[in-house]
This record gives sequence, C-alpha cells and structure tokens, in this order.
Amino acid sequence: MYENIRFRKPNMTAANGYFYSFDENLESLVRKIDDGTIAFTYPLDTLISNTINSLEFDGVNFWTLEGNAIIKRWQIENNICSLKDTFNLGYSSSAFTVEHYHTAISTTISGGDDIIQVNNYYDTVISNGTILTLGPNNLDQYEEVTVTSVSGTDITLTSGTQYSYNIDDEVNFYNNLWVFNNDGAGSLCKVDARTGALLNQYSNSEYDNITACTFARINDVFDSNVDALIYVKSTNLKFININTLANYGIMTMDNLRKNGSTIISVYDLAISGDTIYRLQHEGTYYGTDNSWTLYNYQISPVRSFIDSITVTAYPLILPANAYNATEVIALVIDQYGNGPAYKPVYFTDNDAVGFITRNPVYTDYFFGTGKAITYYKAGVNISTVNIEGTVTQYD
Repeated sequence: MYENIRFRKPNMTAANGYFYSFDENLESLVRKIDDGTIAFTYPLDTLISNTINSLEFDGVNFWTLEGNAIIKRWQIENNICSLKDTFNLGYSSSAFTVEHYHTAISTTISGGDDIIQVNNYYDTVISNGTILTLGPNNLDQYEEVTVTSVSGTDITLTSGTQYSYNIDDEVNFYNNLWVFNNDGAGSLCKVDARTGALLNQYSNSEYDNITACTFARINDVFDSNVDALIYVKSTNLKFININTLANYGIMTMDNLRKNGSTIISVYDLAISGDTIYRLQHEGTYYGTDNSWTLYNYQISPVRSFIDSITVTAYPLILPANAYNATEVIALVIDQYGNGPAYKPVYFTDNDAVGFITRNPVYTDYFFGTGKAITYYKAGVNISTVNIEGTVTQYD
C-alpha cells in the first residue's frame, strides 16, 4: 500500500514535473510521472555494471554516484543519455550532490555578444573561468560560454555568443561536487566538478554514514537566500550553508517505524519547488508500517509546516467559584523547531459551565514564539476539566 513512484533502483532525482532514475539492468535512464507511470526511457550510450547509489540533476546534466565514489556526468542528446565525464574518487560514499545554479538572461542577446547580463549570481558565484550554459532559445539551441570577468552586472565572455537569446531564457551552471566520505571517521569532500580535483576535505564525525543529500537555494523558510547542502542524519534533515559550512537549519522528518525508535533509511533526496522527496523502501502511515519491494518517495515540505502543538495551563487547580481563571498556553512548533506566527488555535473544554474567554487565538505574530494564549474561567462543579487546542496550517 501507499506506493507511488515505484523505482527499481535506490536513486532518484526530480525536475520539471518528472522523476528520474538510472537502472543498470534496463541500461536506461527512466523518466516517470508522480504516480509511477513511465513517461520515457533514455538508453545509455555507455553501459554501467554497478548500482547507482545517488542521482542528481543540475538543469542540464545528470550526475550519478556508483561504487567507490565513481561519479559520472551524463547529458541527453537526441533521446540518448550520453556519458560526458567520469571521476573515480576512491571514497566510500553513498551520497553526493552537485552545486548548481539557475538564473536567466536579463537583456536581449543578438548573437556574437561578448558581454551579457543575467538576473542573479553576477556578484557572487559567477567569476573568471565559470562556464555558463545558455539556452534553450526559441529555436531550442544551447551553448556553453566561458566567463572572463565580471564588472557590476556586465559579464564578459572569452568569445562572442553563437546564438541569439531573449530576456528570461535560461542560464545554468555548476561549480563543485560535495561528496560524503563514509570512512568511519567521516568527512565532507569538496571536489572541482570540471576536473575531479579535490579542493578541500572537512573531517567531522557528523559527516559519517550519510546515505542521502542534495543541493538547492533555499529562500522560503530562512531569513535570506542560502545555497544549501541538505543531508539526512538519523531522523533529521540538516541544512548547511556551503560558503561557511555552518548548520543553519534542522528539519524533523517522519522516517520512523511505529515503534518510535527504528529509523527508516533514506536512499536519495530530490527537491522540486517547495517539496523535498525522500526515496525509501518503507514508510509508516496512520500507525502502520509498510514495506515495499520497490522504492517510493515520501514528502517533506520545505516551507514551514505545523509539526506539533502542546497545551499547558497555570495554575492547574482552580476553586469552583465561577470567578477564578487560569492562563492556557498552546505552543505550536513547525518541522524546524520554530514557532510559526499567525496560526489560528481553537480551544475546547468539557466543562458545561466554565468557558474559554478568547477563541480562536492566533500564535504570537511579533515574537515568533509559536504561543497562543487564552484563559479558562472556572465553573461551579468540582471536576477534572480537559482543555484541548487544535491548530490549522491556514496558508
């Protein structure tokens, strides 16, 4: 039950409304829609013998991880998936990602232009030597251009463009590979995605035994746009700023069996829009464990989503005099452990005489504590009174 994408192999990525997986037995890149229906299969021009452990897409290229960190770059050409690069890093790895960026042309290009402008990244990650992929244009043409320098919003190229482009035509590029090395001690390796050269290695037990990760620019939850390395650690999804390696966000996931202690493995991650897709071999629904013969995705929303609500009161004992009141506090927490603002909380009680004074109450808007405070005024019957709080997402 509850199967969806039904991939045969433990790798997956998502793009443009489709899901992809490399299947070495079928010798193909398989493209499916979200209910598991095959939309297309792309034959490989180079056969692979090892199981692909992880798959990433950078907007133009597909990247695979197999064996001892053998990373390959593939590109679809004439409906064939063609091998372009192979890097044999020799690590013990099950998870990697490619640092990739997406922007758009901001001025019309007539062809032969050696200075272009784009919407984003001209003042950050685009620099001398960056290779940009322009297109497709209205004739479905692409080309790669190399950056010589950046001055303000002007990006100077080593040679003029071959084709013409309109405003908002795509610009994609990639810089580095990030590979988790499960060597017992743990390390995160930064690798030049053009040459396969190791640029830096960060040793930390935090990076050991990582099975799934991906890369994305996150701007819907945190204070500013962050180029994020996102990886699974136990029941948490962790967000690292690749520029500082600072951990700036932790999301709680629901990858536990019904016993509350057995962790369900996540084999690969993909992010599309505001949704993270976790590739798993099992899942728990409504208190029941479900295992599958094939791999299916589970969803983690990127945007703030209500995860829990707890209700407390002070004082807990009131005289039954129809006069005294107790402060009732509902604490609402999202999947990042933060208190979302302006969420409506509805309070109910089982006292026919006593009553809630304010209802509903919205979580604290100004301080972001996630608290909604109301009051219960006592009745005249001596009894145990139960007060419950219910919160809605309200988006």
